Amino acid sequence: MTTTLRVGLLGLGNIGRAVAANLAEAGYAATAVRRPSAADFPRLAESATALARTSDVVIAALASEEAMRAAYLGEDGLVAGAHAGLTVVDMGTFPVALKQELADALAARGAAMLDCPVSGTPPVIRARQGVLFASGDPAAIDRCQPVLDAIVPTSHRVGPFGAGMAVKLAANLLVMVGTFATAQAMLLGTRSGIDPRRLVEAIGSSFASSPVFAARAPLMAEGRYRPAPGPAHVMLKDLGYIDAECRRLGIEAPLLAPTLQWFARLVEAGHANSEGAAIYELLKEASPVAAPGAAG
Repeated sequence: MTTTLRVGLLGLGNIGRAVAANLAEAGYAATAVRRPSAADFPRLAESATALARTSDVVIAALASEEAMRAAYLGEDGLVAGAHAGLTVVDMGTFPVALKQELADALAARGAAMLDCPVSGTPPVIRARQGVLFASGDPAAIDRCQPVLDAIVPTSHRVGPFGAGMAVKLAANLLVMVGTFATAQAMLLGTRSGIDPRRLVEAIGSSFASSPVFAARAPLMAEGRYRPAPGPAHVMLKDLGYIDAECRRLGIEAPLLAPTLQWFARLVEAGHANSEGAAIYELLKEASPVAAPGAAG
């Protein structure tokens, strides 16, 4: 397949690598920024500034607010190389206020920015099962649509800039609460004497199942939390954003507080880099076996 858009990648973490692989399969010879962790990447720019200058579309998949500010606004940052015709597609989960600040800085140089958070862990994205929540200028989305289609099979246009993050936080609330609920259900079943793998099979084929249960219940059954497609520290970060947005909007979210508290405990217990499914282990530790011979 021949492509005409020049695509840059800002951030080659787990998400960025999955995006890069999908783009390559679709025929895009993407360029990334030269970093020690990117030494194996076939096409490299010397800085984010150089990346912006030589790209029509830049896909940003960065890990933290600090990394965002440095990569966009730093001395050799993306904004310094921005130009008319450049569109930056930000796939991260970060406050809209931060994204808007960066979008304004890009706009001052004639470039556009889209708020397009992605739903899905790196393996899900790599399997082309991720979903993008695209928000911003419709004309800019039109220009980038072939690139978005190369990354995920489904991208929803959800409204003006910032609407993508609104949808992503709502989706993440379901994912986090669902993970916590899955751990509680697994504990209830196993402490009742049910083999964990049989429990996964039985619930997994029932109306009670969900994509979250299907992804994380097997990890709980096997006690397999590394590698971590959904690290606990990332889940806690996102829960903090959800909590802040609920407070801003004056929303009652009674399932959010205990979920946030337990994931904070999980990180404090040394499981920051473990898969979020490890919340099951924390619940087990906090739930002494009530009767001799009980399974768990």
